[in-house]
Amino acid sequence: MSIQADDPYGVADAATLAFWTTKRMAAATPLDGRPTQASSATMGVQSSRPTAHTWTGSPVVGALFSSDGNGSHYCTASVVDTPKKSLILTAAHCVYGTNGTAKNIAFVPRYSKGSRPYGVWPVGYIYVDKRWKSKRDPDLDFGFATIGTRNGKKIANVVGSNRLVWNQGYTNRVRVIGYPMKKYASVDKPIYCTVTTHKAFKYQIRFDCNGYYGGTSGSPWIKNYNTTTRRGDVLGVIGGYQEGGKYDWRSYSSVFDKDIKNLFTDAKGRG
Repeated sequence: MSIQADDPYGVADAATLAFWTTKRMAAATPLDGRPTQASSATMGVQSSRPTAHTWTGSPVVGALFSSDGNGSHYCTASVVDTPKKSLILTAAHCVYGTNGTAKNIAFVPRYSKGSRPYGVWPVGYIYVDKRWKSKRDPDLDFGFATIGTRNGKKIANVVGSNRLVWNQGYTNRVRVIGYPMKKYASVDKPIYCTVTTHKAFKYQIRFDCNGYYGGTSGSPWIKNYNTTTRRGDVLGVIGGYQEGGKYDWRSYSSVFDKDIKNLFTDAKGRG
């Protein structure tokens, strides 16, 4: 279902851009239930799992900033390909939480250490499944947002995009790109891990890799990742069970099936 975020591409557009100063972005905290530190109960076996690497990031992936009554926050989001070239994908809980739609939502592609190489892009409309809105069903923890133009240009034409795919099964080799809590990301840099996904539950998949702390909700799981273009086919996002998992080393995603396909059909009509 579509939810309007303030006054899309109008007065609220300028207000959102003015709201997100460099200082406010730096002070933002994770908007998810992901852990803020490694679990003492599991630290002893961390060496048996891969650990995420910090890097320069992908133009297709960025930090998704928002605000509410408790301050400024961030998750992760990524651009997906549509005919209108103006849509991003994230976790539903990053844009529609227990208090409704987040405010001042803005996407910053390839954000790193305060750098905004492609600028700040305001969000216009939010799309989440109606069952997420009514019940916060963890099997439907995905959402889309439309992005306004910047200097007359559309976001996918500027940074590129991933292709959204569904019905890919439980086991795939993917690269997961995200923005963890700044304290654990070598001073505010994106991270990635290349891993194999597995079945967690009927409508949930998982992967194991150390380092996915708070802020990584919405991180895309990219199959057929191309190291030159830094894009591929996205088949999941961190979210779902426990809003993505309560340990930094195990992350979940709702299975992408007909439900996200139907939501995508609605969303791409506007973005």
